[in-house]
Amino acid sequence: MNEIQEINYENLFNIKKKIQNPFSREIFITSIKENIGKGFSIWYDMGNGIALFARKFTPKKDFIMKESSNVSGAVFIFNLGEEFPFTFKDNQKFLMKKNNFLIGLSSNEFYAKTYHKKDKEYFILSIGMKEELFSKLAHSIENIDEYMNKAKEKSYELFYNKQIDGQQFEILNYFKDETSYEDLLKNIFLESKTNDLIHYTIQRAARILNNKELVFNDKNRIASLKRAKQLILEEYQNNLSIKEIAYKSAINECYLKKDFKAYYGITIHEMLQKQRLKAAMQLLKKDFSVKEAALKVGYKHTGHFSKIFSNRFGITPSHYKKQLNS
Repeated sequence: MNEIQEINYENLFNIKKKIQNPFSREIFITSIKENIGKGFSIWYDMGNGIALFARKFTPKKDFIMKESSNVSGAVFIFNLGEEFPFTFKDNQKFLMKKNNFLIGLSSNEFYAKTYHKKDKEYFILSIGMKEELFSKLAHSIENIDEYMNKAKEKSYELFYNKQIDGQQFEILNYFKDETSYEDLLKNIFLESKTNDLIHYTIQRAARILNNKELVFNDKNRIASLKRAKQLILEEYQNNLSIKEIAYKSAINECYLKKDFKAYYGITIHEMLQKQRLKAAMQLLKKDFSVKEAALKVGYKHTGHFSKIFSNRFGITPSHYKKQLNS
């Protein structure tokens, strides 16, 4: 049996394009070498202590990727493809499951190996940031300095590993298009989405790590919250009240309002509005008038609908419709 080849990360990819944008923004667009597989890798240094890494590839053979870093900091890893194992410097192993994410810390002596299998599709989005910046951004997580000290002792520390939720998936969709990284205006948009993802993920981690959400340990309450969410997604066009949602979800009204925000990171009203606007946008694409779209998703007054639509998307529904037809 042949020994599995170990390859340094920098030897896996050929640089296709290097883009130097204003204010120290730097992007490397690369493709995996033909003898190893098919796919791409993006490295995007935003010039502010944050870097974005997007990799999507399918290997032609089994191989082990070796990676190291001489900069201490934090990394958020979102795995949208096949699961893969890490082996760290101390020989400890960790399985990165599909549709999961983790928050990890590393010292300036970080080293790890990841095993990739032939014909499996891997898609990983990572956000890295320098230690000083992360410490300030993650101040809401209790004992964050202790986690960093542990990382410095053993070169890494994985302190949060969960399933990617709906809000994270929605943001991650913006990073899937390889061509988005070649346009400066799109780059700035991706930077804003990166900040959204960082902010939401840190908040989510803080809520759980600080033990402020005992609701997560109650399966019956979680089931009720999921029924409430499903009700919103399916009946968004109806005049749903908190009282009605609570009754149909078999949960106390006060618990529903408090626990829904804690569990999903968004209020019931915000989720309902988000779902209505998402549906309205699809209707406008199908040639419904602004008034028809507003009524169909549950808004009685077109003016109110237009104001909310504009606040959400930065454009009025009538102008959005004109853009579609131009």
